[in-house]
Amino acid sequence: MALKGISINVLFAFFDWLLSVRKDRLGAASTLQTYQNVFCLVRKKETGCLEIDPLIKSQMNGHGLRMEKKKKPIMRAEDEFELLKTLILSVEIAFDHERHRIQLGLIMQLAGITGNRPALLGVCYKDIKITLLPDPKGGELPRRLVQEYQGLTRRERDAFAAPELTSPKQLFRFRIPSGQKQLPVPLKEAIQHVPLFRRSKPTVNGVRTSDDEALSDSTLRSRMVTLGSVTGMELPTGPYTFRRGSGEALDNSSFISESQRNLILQHHNSTVFLKSNLSRYITGDTGAAYRGLEPQTALMRLASGMSRTIDRRRPRKLDAAQRAEVDRHPEVRLLRRRQKTLCKLIREKHGSIASMKGTPVYDQYQKAYHAHRNMKRRQEEALLQEVKARYKREQLVIDIQRQLKGLPSTELEMAKAEDYVFVERVRVIDALFTFATPSPEEECRRRVEAINALTALCRLQEGKRPRCLKPSALDSKLERDLTRPSVLHLPSLSDSIPIKCEATQCIFRLGCEALPTETRLKSFHSRGDLKKHLHRKHLHHHPDGQPIACPHPRCHVDLGSTMHLQNHVELVHKTPT
Repeated sequence: MALKGISINVLFAFFDWLLSVRKDRLGAASTLQTYQNVFCLVRKKETGCLEIDPLIKSQMNGHGLRMEKKKKPIMRAEDEFELLKTLILSVEIAFDHERHRIQLGLIMQLAGITGNRPALLGVCYKDIKITLLPDPKGGELPRRLVQEYQGLTRRERDAFAAPELTSPKQLFRFRIPSGQKQLPVPLKEAIQHVPLFRRSKPTVNGVRTSDDEALSDSTLRSRMVTLGSVTGMELPTGPYTFRRGSGEALDNSSFISESQRNLILQHHNSTVFLKSNLSRYITGDTGAAYRGLEPQTALMRLASGMSRTIDRRRPRKLDAAQRAEVDRHPEVRLLRRRQKTLCKLIREKHGSIASMKGTPVYDQYQKAYHAHRNMKRRQEEALLQEVKARYKREQLVIDIQRQLKGLPSTELEMAKAEDYVFVERVRVIDALFTFATPSPEEECRRRVEAINALTALCRLQEGKRPRCLKPSALDSKLERDLTRPSVLHLPSLSDSIPIKCEATQCIFRLGCEALPTETRLKSFHSRGDLKKHLHRKHLHHHPDGQPIACPHPRCHVDLGSTMHLQNHVELVHKTPT
């Protein structure tokens, strides 16, 4: 009854309370309108009443919120190339497992081609249909068609149903049987429901890719934002920038009808596209159209693309002085003092904070801790936006003044000597950033090498590795018609690691071939540091009482539990755990 007979006073009180609670995060009137729309939908579902009186809704608007429409940048193919180039070349883009680098690149390509929403993360292997079709031009080699979604060949998983099909090279040798018009290549039933894009998972032997947990939407969005920022784009990158780019391409294509566009974008009519996915940028040459001239299509495309805003000098993080300024903010200082006071009281009375877990005093401390952390983050974000706005105002004047005085333009500092790209990524760069060849046989070899390079990179965990080329050198490589770089071939360490390890070496790292050499051979400062590392990073992630194998690369002993492993490692390998 309360929802059915809602009054303007009740609604005003509710949204006034909402604004007071979320005043630091609610800045746009459109966000408040979303809350209002959800409220109306719930009311309609519960009571069956129609929409709230428009007069009441209009009286709720205002509140001093930002009224201008949100910018809707579009990600075109040339903009996506800049992101992919940064993803592979940049030493600033790091992942705990290298498979995530390839996953992100594939997600961006699929988002652009299919126009799919972030629901793309729910794609499983059952959604991949690989089929060989005859060459329409009469060529001898069949054409490969991946229906629904384009997937990576995963040689290490033996994804194909044919047991002897284990490499991409074999896939490119297939021919269509006589009298048929296609050759489907089925995948194994066992992996049909496995997500294609999966999150990483800490295990006793280090980080690995989960078998059944899909990558989360929040993780994808944060990685896209970071990638766009490192690339130097001014506007944030996200899944919907690719969707808008795909929608624009479909809308401009003379080969795709309006109904097909709506079907591809999953719109029930064109109104949804016009309201939600059509960019606010006018990409047509209206001046040429008015004067009856040939449109400057390339220029207009460049003027409205995200690549236009690339400036790698743009500030992305606060420096030490700016972070100190945030620490001196009155609200941050007040919340930090409250947190430290509670921490001191708990430790004086109970010894440690962790021992009070589950009690009201622990919950009170956690609330104070999160309040301080969130306030600090909000102040840092606000200051960073201010710094970016100041840079945008002042740097343009500086650049023009330097040219008027005949001075060279400012450039980014050169990468440090240790900031080189490691060998496995150079192989991927060498395979991907090449031009397609006119010869079908050469093109098959090029694609096979690209798949093999990506597969090799997907096996690795992130870390410091042998370096061979600077990012700047790799940029020059692309500009020099993609000249092939030299690649280092390093011997395996597994056969040379002694049975008796150093007293401060991690035996799990020694046995993990996915880690770089420096990480595998690293020695900790003391035995105490080693024990903390073993329990936090390895033993903590193994189920109690479950069998475990010795991780040493030259020791193939199966043990009953982690307790047995600890005894074995200390007696045989001379490493305390």
